[in-house]
Amino acid sequence: MESQAPKPQAMPPLVDFILTRRLPCAAVMTAMLLAMWLPIVIPVANPAIALLLMMLGMALNLMTPALVALVTFGGGFTFALHVAAISAAAITLVSGFSLTAGIVTLLLYGLLPILSATAMMQENGIRRSAEYVAIGSGLMALIGLLLAAAVQDTGVREWIDLLLAPMFAELPQTMPAEQMQAMQMFRESMVAVMPALLVLALWMTWWGNTGTARHWAKKFGFYRGSEASMLTLGFGKTLAYLFVLLMLLVMIVTGDLLYLVANAAIVIGGLLAAQGVAVAHSWLKAKGLTFSIGLMYLMLLIWSAMIVPFVIVGLMDIWFDYRRNIPAAGG
Repeated sequence: MESQAPKPQAMPPLVDFILTRRLPCAAVMTAMLLAMWLPIVIPVANPAIALLLMMLGMALNLMTPALVALVTFGGGFTFALHVAAISAAAITLVSGFSLTAGIVTLLLYGLLPILSATAMMQENGIRRSAEYVAIGSGLMALIGLLLAAAVQDTGVREWIDLLLAPMFAELPQTMPAEQMQAMQMFRESMVAVMPALLVLALWMTWWGNTGTARHWAKKFGFYRGSEASMLTLGFGKTLAYLFVLLMLLVMIVTGDLLYLVANAAIVIGGLLAAQGVAVAHSWLKAKGLTFSIGLMYLMLLIWSAMIVPFVIVGLMDIWFDYRRNIPAAGG
């Protein structure tokens, strides 16, 4: 007898009320966005509790795209856009009529997860959704960096260096020369890759939010669209060719353009690595090597050089489609 899909659960009445009405949903979205200010709104003397409030506020803020994606799955593009627009207006008002805060809310926390969720419901949704988030994150980071550098009347790399300077300003002057040199090298390394790390962090967080929202939408029975596993993530040949082109440009261009091209190459390498990880995860899962899956992610977390083999696997998978012959790949 064929196994039947689990029956969707009934959504709690209060959750159903909030998610199906624009104003309550926008209010929850606004509260989640403002949660990062919890330590200021609720001042506490205990450092541990203050740290806990800060972490809770940041977590709620970073989970906002999941709420927007969930609303998109249930209410559609237009309904979700209305919710995001109301929340952006509220943020603009609360921030003292800061248009920047309102625009960031509308585009980054609103439109980007809406596009990601809408794409995920379509054919080849996993790939299209991941690409939309990557393009949106990259464009917003690029525009933000260029505008910030222009305001400071400096280069992009120099602005990043100034941004990170306070982190290293309090180093004790009595530190041994070897350690001081090591910290300086670390600072230069951080400056060199900071834009790429920002984009990749945004991509992983925002796309992960979309995947989480899809899980809950399926659980409560209001998801309609592609049922493909997140482990089927794969990019097209255009990304591979772009990666090769950027690697060639790194050897030709100079100045700020070199800085931006190098970081763009790192971002695309990160996307290819994500595809390589999906290939490895699918293979290990098909072999029943659950412990090895956890070990793989642990090694990626503690040893940055581990990303290189996955970049190669992801790049090769674009042409050879390794998961095609893996039983129940990503199932």
